Parts: sequence; C-alpha cells; structure tokens
Amino acid sequence: MPRYRKRSDGKPEPGAVRRNLSNCPCLWRVCGRLDDVEPPPLDGLLRIMIVGLGNYQIQSSRCSVGMAAVNILAKKLTVDATWHLDRRCDAKVAVAVYGHHEIILLKPQQFMKMNGVSVRRAAEVYQVAPEDIFMIHDQIYIPLGKYVPGKEETIRDHSGVISCKNEMKSNLMTSVMIGIGPAPRTTKRGRLHHKLGRFSEVQQRKLMQVLEQCTNYLLEDLVKC
Repeated sequence: MPRYRKRSDGKPEPGAVRRNLSNCPCLWRVCGRLDDVEPPPLDGLLRIMIVGLGNYQIQSSRCSVGMAAVNILAKKLTVDATWHLDRRCDAKVAVAVYGHHEIILLKPQQFMKMNGVSVRRAAEVYQVAPEDIFMIHDQIYIPLGKYVPGKEETIRDHSGVISCKNEMKSNLMTSVMIGIGPAPRTTKRGRLHHKLGRFSEVQQRKLMQVLEQCTNYLLEDLVKC
C-alpha cells in the first residue's frame, strides 16, 4: 500500500488513511480493515451468494418477491432460524452448506435502488466474486407464475439490478427473474403502484408455486456445478 504523509507529531494526516484506502489496488479494497473480512470457506467448498432483491420495509409487496425466494431457500437449507443482521453490509444474512458450496443468503436492509450498496459490501466482507453472485428479483415483463434465469435483454430497467451492477462495476452476476405480471396502468405511477402493491390471495398461491419451482431450480443447478 502507498505511504501516506504524517504530521510533525508522527500521526497520519487527517483523511490520509481514507484517501489511501480508496486508491488501494487490491481487489476488495479492504486493506486496514481485515478484521471485518470473513475467512475463506473450508477446503473443497466454493462460496457463492444468493441475494433476494427488494424493499426491506415492505417485504410482502410484489417487488420483494426476491426476498420471499431466499426465505424459502433458507427453509430448504434448514438455516431459516439463523437469519441475523450483519451491520458490516447492512443486510440480513444466513449461511448454509449445500454440496460443494457455502451459500451466503442475503436480504439487503435498504431501499431497492440502494440494494447494490449492501451487495457490494457483502461481496467484500464474504470475499465473493461477481460471477458467484445470484440475484433473485421481480420482473413486470414476465407473467405471474413464471420465472426466467437471467437474460440481459429482459432485465431492462430494474432499479435493484442497476444498483448492483453500478456498485459492483460488473455485469457478471447471474439474474433470476420472478414474473409479477404487467401493471394494469402503463404510466410510471401505475407501474410503481403495481410493484409496491400486494398479491391477492389467488395470486399468492400462484406465486408460492413458482417460488418453489425457482428455488428447486437453483439448488439443482448447484448440484451440477
């Protein structure tokens, strides 16, 4: 790491350490705070991160189906009782081992358009590369009852995904989209109201079926790796 200037009393110049860290060439930019970084996984395990994008304050809304999906994953992996708030990345975290993978389940505790901040911090803390991150999120361009593993052209203008890409400075993350269906009104306000609204009882049953299928797909795909 480059040296920083010291004052006449031998102490670092105010702000010098912060500037120095911001220019650090290491991959995770965590020099000076190694105590905050999790150790690598056990030998033979590949660490991945599965993120449920959404609005933490309204987790029952259509736009938070990603969080509902990771909740189901936590139950399937029998770690649903271990959710805890990791203040280092401002997210709820549960850790599971499945086959040859150590899985970091993540629910950002920020608004959707800020989800990427939590994802970037978690990637630094748990030392996960962008290509080992899976984002589960809603998509209004896909009918309710269907899910689609990420295709770049269909992600479009999802604010949570855009936030993650901008913060991670990478397009290598995998996206798994859960259809919530189109908004009844095509105006910007109409789409927003649709995303923040809740599913009806009939829609909820349909959603649970597709979430079951989606989470099974993710786990089966991991077995093949």
